[in-house]
Amino acid sequence: MGSVEHQYINRIFSLLDCFTVEKPELGVREAARLLNISPSSCGRLLGELRDEGILIQNADTRTYSLGGRVIRWADVYTTSSDLRKKAYPFMEQIYKQTNETVTLYIAEEFDRICVERIESRKTVRVAEPIGTRIKIFTGSGGKSILAFRDQNEIEAVFEYAKSLPKYQNSEEFFTQLASELETIRCLGFAVSHGEWESDASGIGAPIMNEKGIPIGSISISAPTQRFLDQDILDAYSKILVQNVEKISRELGYMPELR
Repeated sequence: MGSVEHQYINRIFSLLDCFTVEKPELGVREAARLLNISPSSCGRLLGELRDEGILIQNADTRTYSLGGRVIRWADVYTTSSDLRKKAYPFMEQIYKQTNETVTLYIAEEFDRICVERIESRKTVRVAEPIGTRIKIFTGSGGKSILAFRDQNEIEAVFEYAKSLPKYQNSEEFFTQLASELETIRCLGFAVSHGEWESDASGIGAPIMNEKGIPIGSISISAPTQRFLDQDILDAYSKILVQNVEKISRELGYMPELR
């Protein structure tokens, strides 16, 4: 990264750091003074961040405050941090009983994000780096979340997927996906083979919050060859669902009241 780009990024973060609980709104001149830059340069930067949804501008006072995009990032961080603490002991239990890679995802609109994992020690294994984003409509970890979303949200995901070049003119894919989501809702878990990585298979189950909304999932993944045995799939899916249900209860989910 060049020095100019680096300076620009540092200036963005310095500007965002100017917003505090005590000072949630800033005008152009005040922000410029805090950053020690000209009002014209500060105004341009504030305008760019507003256009990206990072800041919002009060139409009456012309002051700026943090926008919805920042709030969404904060929600992702809070959810991830809390969920990781509650989920990890149960992930360890799943790992001890399967010796396969166990991964925790959080849901974010059209994606699922890997936020924690316990990697298998077997010579041949499957594991994606923490921070990896995968489309929520592919793989067991994603589809187990999608299946339990509100129907309007599912339709929004379908519309988004149809806008991607890979899935345009793929009605058969979406017909099959809709049918698969029905099956997942009945079973309580999803199984996938080679959907986002060739020769990789997974079993995923959704984590529910107190409102019964799927906020993430846990998956058990391995090379497909090890997941071809139906007895193994049955045993692992039972272990997975039992532990994921315990996590959901830790978060306040009470299925018997629904």
